[in-house]
Amino acid sequence: MTDQPTTQAPRRTAAPVRGDFRFWTHEKLRNADTDQSRHVNNAVISTLFEAARMEIFAPPEIRALMDGGNLAIARLLVDFRKEVHFPGQVEIGSTVVAVGRTSVRIVQGLFAANGRDCHASAEAVCVIVSPETGAPWPIGAELRAHLLAGAPEGADA
Repeated sequence: MTDQPTTQAPRRTAAPVRGDFRFWTHEKLRNADTDQSRHVNNAVISTLFEAARMEIFAPPEIRALMDGGNLAIARLLVDFRKEVHFPGQVEIGSTVVAVGRTSVRIVQGLFAANGRDCHASAEAVCVIVSPETGAPWPIGAELRAHLLAGAPEGADA
């Protein structure tokens, strides 16, 4: 018997760069977003990622393709890479990298406005659900094509 752990912690991936993303959202930081050290709070960073994900699905033509379905988060993984400070603005890039039968996998990066460094990155799995029952809804071909348009090579359909 050894004292070695039987599993290893997952390795953090390299920080994304701006060119990795198709959709962009711009947000202004608020004083209320900070902790005692004037850092933007980690829960706020998750909220900024959520706002960016929701903007992907907000245009009326996309809402029409969703046929009344709603977006529900099933999984969220965030890597906090560099402190974010108030005041300022941030830009959140998002790209759909996989579309399953009822779910969408989105990768994201949070950057200071006009900055090159990625301060946080995220991977989210979202499910399209029925507004009446909350049950997963199949993703139609047109919505799938829109979401994967411009996706990185090798993205899963």
